[in-house]
Amino acid sequence: MRFLGSLHIAVAILLLSIGVGLYADIRNEQTHGQSLRIQTGLERMVRLNQSLTSVMATAVIEKNSLRAASYNSLHTKLEATMQEVQALTQHMTLAGEILALRDEQRALRAQESQVFVHMRDEQWDAAYKALLGGDYVMALKIYEINSESAVGALTIELSNTARQQDLLRQATLMLRLAAAALLLWTGWRYSRRLQAELAEQVRLRGEVTAANEALEEKVRLRTAELQAANSQLETLSTTDGLTGLANRRRFDKYWAEEWQRALRQSTPLAVIMMDVDHFKTYNDHYGHQQGDDCLRRVGEVLRATVRRAGELAARYGGEEFVVVMPGASLTQAQETAESILAAIRAEQMPHASSPVASVVTISLGVAAGTPSPAGDRAHMLNEADVALYDAKHQGRNRVALSCQG
Repeated sequence: MRFLGSLHIAVAILLLSIGVGLYADIRNEQTHGQSLRIQTGLERMVRLNQSLTSVMATAVIEKNSLRAASYNSLHTKLEATMQEVQALTQHMTLAGEILALRDEQRALRAQESQVFVHMRDEQWDAAYKALLGGDYVMALKIYEINSESAVGALTIELSNTARQQDLLRQATLMLRLAAAALLLWTGWRYSRRLQAELAEQVRLRGEVTAANEALEEKVRLRTAELQAANSQLETLSTTDGLTGLANRRRFDKYWAEEWQRALRQSTPLAVIMMDVDHFKTYNDHYGHQQGDDCLRRVGEVLRATVRRAGELAARYGGEEFVVVMPGASLTQAQETAESILAAIRAEQMPHASSPVASVVTISLGVAAGTPSPAGDRAHMLNEADVALYDAKHQGRNRVALSCQG
């Protein structure tokens, strides 16, 4: 089991190197972010200090104290920036230079306070000498030089930190290479031991695979037979045997599903109810076999006319048929109903005993709307049935629309 011990050692070294590498990367990110904030703060301090000097100089030169109105807000921003930079550099060797800059800033503010005293007393010459005289200008130059020195010191310290982190990364890289070499050696030793076992496993697996394939083939054949039988049963259970259209059972299920879909999506839904005019007299005159042929031809017309995706034509019962039209408005459903009516007329099926026409005709009722939670799918179906009754009452061989549509 020596290779297991080597494996554990390699994994431990690899994890250690990854941990150290992550630590170095995190520290590098933190150092970079910190240095960026410090450098930005130092640059902001120089700009704010220049702005303070400019405000004071403008007020003194123009002899207008109102020109220094923004002094206090600039001074507040400068103090806040100084405190931020101090907090960021408190654990760095740069901290001493930042404290020196703070003292120099306070000295400049003290001299500017004296200028404010002269300005309040309107002693403009004294204010001019105090602000633009040699002491203040010299102190300002020294402050700017020290600010640049602080930036240079920051650059040097960051360079040293980066060098240390590079050494740490190199060390982690060496550890990773050592761990990888140890893993390779361990893997090679382990693979040799497994070769004999794998050969035996391959032989046994081949025997098991052959047995499984024979069994799976039997199961596949039986499953295919069962699926074909189930599919045929499903088709028979949802198809009208005479017309080949969906039967009443299929319609009831589809109507409920489309009603719920339209309710969820707030989309329109339409339904067309129809039946063959004076079909009883047709059967009495031509016989039931000819009546069945008539219903089959009506089914063929519906299959040829109702062809949009999602639409369903079904035999509702006897000589009654129904069409479901998801997403259709009342106008669209009316157009489809008129097409069905025209197609039935075009079939020119003789109907000598019909008081309406010399050929087979149909009456159609159309209802449509957008389902609501308070609505009822049976109510819309009833509206189409009422419209169908209106079409018959108006003389048959026509399309009638629901008053609720």
